[in-house]
Amino acid sequence: MNELNRMGSGDQLGYPRSLAAFGVWALLAFGAAFLSLRQTAATAQERSLDQDRRALTALENEWISNEHDATALDRILAADFVHPVLTGDFLNKSQHIDFYTKHKPPANFKSRFERMDVYLYGDIGIVTGIVVTSYNGKDFGRTVFTDIFAYRSGRWQAIHAQETQVDKLQRQQ
Repeated sequence: MNELNRMGSGDQLGYPRSLAAFGVWALLAFGAAFLSLRQTAATAQERSLDQDRRALTALENEWISNEHDATALDRILAADFVHPVLTGDFLNKSQHIDFYTKHKPPANFKSRFERMDVYLYGDIGIVTGIVVTSYNGKDFGRTVFTDIFAYRSGRWQAIHAQETQVDKLQRQQ
């Protein structure tokens, strides 16, 4: 019996069959990972930073204009969306939509952005800013926010949102 047969029907280089199969699978896995990364890079190259900034800004404006509309929220929020709220609860997408569609403000209650900054990290976008709320045209509240978006299946969707009420500190004299 020659050396190759004693090793258990290996390949022509003398490696055991299991090692040769591992090498083939490793090469295939590496190739698939490489192609996947190339596809991700190609997708990112097709989008520009400016396009992504505009898309996230438009999505934030759509969200603030439709924050109590179930259809709009369903489109804006990803399936794995999470929203920690001041009660210590973490709302998922359906809980968020349920709460916001059942608790609508009066018609003369308005929200607008005082500030909005967009940060891009590949297929992740982070938007921070300040929202001012008014009632009958008079400002009465400011909220600082952070929203996190993921670019999936050709579009941006919110995966996380958090707000904190801004209070003015009393200066000591």
